[in-house]
Amino acid sequence: MRKLALLLSAMVMAIAALPAAAQELTKVRFIHEWRFEGHVAPFLVALDKGYYKDEGLDVSIDPGTGSVDGINRIASGSYDIGQMDLNALIKYRDAADAVPIKAVLVTYNVPPFSILTIKKNGIAAPKDLEGKILGAPAADAAYSHWPIFAKLNGIDTSTIKIENVGFPVRETLLAQGQVDAVTAFISNKLAVKAAGVPDDQIVGMMMSDYGLDLFGSAVMASPSFIAEHPEAVAGFVRATIRGFRDAINDPEGAMDSVLKHNPIAKRDIELERLKLVAQQCYFTDDVRENGFGHVDAGRLARSIDQLEETFSFTNKPQASDIYTEDFLPAKEERMIQ
Repeated sequence: MRKLALLLSAMVMAIAALPAAAQELTKVRFIHEWRFEGHVAPFLVALDKGYYKDEGLDVSIDPGTGSVDGINRIASGSYDIGQMDLNALIKYRDAADAVPIKAVLVTYNVPPFSILTIKKNGIAAPKDLEGKILGAPAADAAYSHWPIFAKLNGIDTSTIKIENVGFPVRETLLAQGQVDAVTAFISNKLAVKAAGVPDDQIVGMMMSDYGLDLFGSAVMASPSFIAEHPEAVAGFVRATIRGFRDAINDPEGAMDSVLKHNPIAKRDIELERLKLVAQQCYFTDDVRENGFGHVDAGRLARSIDQLEETFSFTNKPQASDIYTEDFLPAKEERMIQ
């Protein structure tokens, strides 16, 4: 009876300790740069499979409305960690009073910036754009890097007519032949296809294939959260890499998480989006050789120099101001087949 009483007492104590253990999870407020579409699946998979919880984290994930707004939200303390465009962070850090936010995991080894066109328009190389009409929303991230792309490829921009088009009609205007090409993310090929252009007739010219040495989006954290919870940052990075591994190995299964968090999403469209972004931006030859999240410091420095072609720095940041590899797991833990 005494042994039974001791056993029951131990069980009661264990049950009573469960709420306290749950309270020990570190809360992490995470914001993604965009709405929950196919390419966001790795984060949602990591959340739904409990990978963040495995690291002692209580993570919430919110969709965003763009990198500039997202970075400002991290800077204000509304969010602890976010995924935003690394180039937007570089520009943000130029301000003298900028909060020293740093990237801790680069997810887009190359950015999605591209030129989209249709085969019948005869644009197979950058200089083929000369004499054509280029549609570009003024606020388009890809268009902001057009001057760099044009200079690198010796394009005579004086021969090109730039049409300021709206985001909602960009792909439709291309499909209708009112413009010859558009600046866009490579995943916008899906919108051109939806506008009636057969997939095999759409040309996607990745700027990274023609000299643009920039990285794309990255997981970044506020300096206060890094200082107060370094182990949480490292855990978030590890769990996120697990999510990326699962999403690329089982993209169909990853769509369950996308639809759970975005019920109005179209499974087939978002599956195609995930596969396209994974192939073009996430899992490049560099990543396959050096591991997910690999960043060459020299390339990052060159990317800052390239941005200077279109952005007038007053307090030009260094590569070490923008990114730290301190929270990356070992290379063998980052290899994704």
